[in-house]
Amino acid sequence: MKRLGAQEQRILSLVADDAAQLHVAPPRVRFVTTSSGPCYEALFNCIELDRATLALPEPLLQIVVAHEVGHATQRKRMLLDFAWTMLSVMALLSLPCIVFATSSDEDVWRVSVPGFGFVLAFFACARLRRARDAKRAAAFELDADAKAALLCGPASALAALEAMATRGHIDAARLDAMRARLAPTSQ
Repeated sequence: MKRLGAQEQRILSLVADDAAQLHVAPPRVRFVTTSSGPCYEALFNCIELDRATLALPEPLLQIVVAHEVGHATQRKRMLLDFAWTMLSVMALLSLPCIVFATSSDEDVWRVSVPGFGFVLAFFACARLRRARDAKRAAAFELDADAKAALLCGPASALAALEAMATRGHIDAARLDAMRARLAPTSQ
């Protein structure tokens, strides 16, 4: 097993401290050389951090780690969403298979029209599901931002979000939500 450097040990310590404050099991941390940015994997309860993230200034790095640990508080909901998605897809795909398997050869023409209707319904459901999933993902991000603000302070979290927005990782809705969170405390 590869020995961890001082910075990686520091990250593990931050993860353990943040997880203790949020009352969740500390996620594993995987250090990678390249990635599309830091992420949390609910299935394996693992945070993935790339070298570019580790090169961030210490205050910003602490907030990024706090945000990713914040996702660990949502693990059960993420896994439940995944399970429901898999069950829904399996059920939706199995229905036409059952109809085709139980129909006689003479009745196949009667199944074609409903089969075409099924395909249309499948694509409509997929489109609705994507819209729902986008809203759900945005809610997960806002919740993790709130946890980071709780752990590191809303002003620091806003500064981190603004810095990450310049790198293209943060959308305007998240910035607005954090600014709204900060507004009552600054008055």
